[in-house]
Amino acid sequence: MARRKPIAATAPVRAGIPRTGSLAVDEDRLARLWAMSPAQRIAAAERGEFTLGEMLRWAARFPTEPPVVEGDWWFITAYLADVADAGESEQP
Repeated sequence: MARRKPIAATAPVRAGIPRTGSLAVDEDRLARLWAMSPAQRIAAAERGEFTLGEMLRWAARFPTEPPVVEGDWWFITAYLADVADAGESEQP
């Protein structure tokens, strides 16, 4: 019996999750995060210096510190907006 050739995948290759969207947490980076002032933490987060996992740890430790947009921490709102924008661009 002859072997069949594998069918080539036609689905587009997806890019990996960017570091800022990752749930990864680096303990050294957390130590630096805790050493910062509230204003420094906000500025660093806005510059994209932390992963989503690290920002969630920040929000868990200081829940009133991260800015809130429409009832959610700003970084959650930003990721939801990115997902919505990506979905709109894929519409035919």
